[in-house]
Amino acid sequence: MNQRWTFLSVLALASGLSFSSPAAGNDILPIVPVAIAPAVPLPNLAGANPVDAILKWSAETREVTVTNGTVLTHFNFQLTNVSSEPIVINSVQASCGCTTAQLPAQPWTLVSGTNGEINVTMNLAGKMGLVTKTVTINTDKGSKILFVKSNILPPTAAQMASGDREVNQKLALADRQAVLRGDCAKCHSETKDASGHDKLDKELYASVCGVCHESEHRAAMVPNLRTLAQETNAEYWRNWITHGKPGTLMPAFSDKEGGILNEAQIESLVKYLTATIPARSQANIARPLPLPQPR
Repeated sequence: MNQRWTFLSVLALASGLSFSSPAAGNDILPIVPVAIAPAVPLPNLAGANPVDAILKWSAETREVTVTNGTVLTHFNFQLTNVSSEPIVINSVQASCGCTTAQLPAQPWTLVSGTNGEINVTMNLAGKMGLVTKTVTINTDKGSKILFVKSNILPPTAAQMASGDREVNQKLALADRQAVLRGDCAKCHSETKDASGHDKLDKELYASVCGVCHESEHRAAMVPNLRTLAQETNAEYWRNWITHGKPGTLMPAFSDKEGGILNEAQIESLVKYLTATIPARSQANIARPLPLPQPR
């Protein structure tokens, strides 16, 4: 019995080798070429905003020009849902507390084919020149950034001659601390970190100073601290941070003068600014020519 099974196993093995061996006379099946369609490159959607495929805007930037002394500017953006699906606007956030946006409802659902309007108001108290703010529309499909710009014309000679210069200076003197109170404080008063400790150095500068002086859309009346014409040093920075400048929009940041910074924080800013913004050489600063001496 064992011999029979051994014989059958050997026979099966031999048959298999004979079937698969080219030397046994078996034909090799020809290789049939298969045409492969070229790959179609997909469009590069990196950076594409999904909200743009859903909402059609009347404009993405609104700009108005107003006369000096205008208190508020108003903007409106019409939008239409051009897609086949609904979209939900959950909130609207402005880049500064002086700018507010109004929604018909919150959250606000726009079904396919419907439209509506978003109204934006900018408070111009104490501002000059071109003021640019952003308004971020937060939806369930992503975010969209809109821009509002107020171009404030300088006062006319007649206005200045009539005494408005003195009035404006008094208003600026009275309101220069306003950026540290109310809605404006949301942007200028973040002096503590998430753990409740005082911010210092670079972190403090970014939260309190950079929000205006380093802003991508820096207002025309806000100077670029890195391109100042005058000499700067530790005492220069300390004086400006501590006392500000009466008659301008620069507030006093010292907590002893109604500001929000203690002495340690002010000194940390002085150290940071002195290190990151080198003092200009006195030789490169233009000086007025000396007046002739009377004989």
